Amino acid sequence: MASQPTQAARDADLDRYEAEVARNYRWNLTAHLAYGLLGTTGWRLITAPTFVPDYVFRLGGSNFIVGLLLFAGGVGRFASPLLGATHVAHRPLVKQTAIRIGTAMRVQVLGMALAALVLPARFNLAAFAAFYCAFNVLNGLQGVVFGLLMAKVIPIARRGRFIGLRDFAGGATAAGVAWLATGWLQRVPFPASHGLTYLVAFAFTSLGLICFAAIREPRAPVETAERSLAATLRSTRHLLQSDRGFAWYCGARALGSLGLMAAPFLIVAVGHGGATDATDLGHATIAYFAAGTTANLAWGQLADGMGFRAVFLAGACVWLGALAWVLSSPPTSASIVPIFLLLGAGQSGMQMASINLVYEFAERGSLGVRIAVVNAIGELFGALAPLAGGVIADRWSYAALYGTALAFTILSLTTMARGVPRRAAGR
Repeated sequence: MASQPTQAARDADLDRYEAEVARNYRWNLTAHLAYGLLGTTGWRLITAPTFVPDYVFRLGGSNFIVGLLLFAGGVGRFASPLLGATHVAHRPLVKQTAIRIGTAMRVQVLGMALAALVLPARFNLAAFAAFYCAFNVLNGLQGVVFGLLMAKVIPIARRGRFIGLRDFAGGATAAGVAWLATGWLQRVPFPASHGLTYLVAFAFTSLGLICFAAIREPRAPVETAERSLAATLRSTRHLLQSDRGFAWYCGARALGSLGLMAAPFLIVAVGHGGATDATDLGHATIAYFAAGTTANLAWGQLADGMGFRAVFLAGACVWLGALAWVLSSPPTSASIVPIFLLLGAGQSGMQMASINLVYEFAERGSLGVRIAVVNAIGELFGALAPLAGGVIADRWSYAALYGTALAFTILSLTTMARGVPRRAAGR
């Protein structure tokens, strides 16, 4: 039986690890920023609440089809994080696993693009659904692995400004690409017009992966024992019962995901149940990216000054403003830009905080499992949200959808304000 390392040996390993992180900090920061500029640009073209909802609505012809496909993608993102944590949480090095997952994700995006460019329109919905669901399963795995790697190379005290700067760079480029896309959406026949957008996303994310591969990963100073999936699931129950602040955070993220149920349907509502004009689609996407890009700088500064809890609360308030607007006056071509400005700013704050607040609990241990739990809960309710949104919009009205989203957002905001401490890690 192998002997356990002494305390002196563990302290030496920790000192070695911290020295390696400090030595490579500038290099890794540059590599992460380059990845963010290119990779974030590409992923935003897939995950923005404009291109994919518009594409699926054109192919399927109903809000329910849009919601169903987004639900299927969300189920994939929900099911995979705990598998990812089981696979990598005990490993001292995770970068190569992240690269393999990232490569597989990009293959799915290339498949989306080629299907739209080559296949007849009647086959595109089934092809897109297959690639989109596979993409989301891999995305759930990536969230855990990439999160573990970032926790190793970017200190928590500097992470807010870094994330804000990274997302600013990626969002600015994505806004430029969306502006160019407006032109080919008008000139190129559907569905090839959307296929070009996915092809650009593939190109940007592939270049981003090359930058990601340049990161110098330090070997973790403490190797935890490998766990089975069943053991990981048991540990999540204990974690939620023993750490009430963390449990409230998970609840706030779940409710926040439900509060965003209206986001994918705002672009469909502008078309009043028909195909959205290419100009409206382009303007909405540019406004969404531009607002999120600008707001991310402020959110990053706020996170470093007051924590990600404050970012979530502020972002939720902005999103409430957008919902109040569309409740009082349904979105039209004339109001689409300011509405999507509010959507972009609010959603960027809520999502930045939802994803990164988990690192403020890192000092309490089990970071890999915590990331998996938060991502799984967020994705489960993020999957249910568009499905419920599509049903509400088709069966009742868009106004009912906006009102439901507003109620969940208020519940999420209240849960975060009352249940989560101001500084989860006391940093």
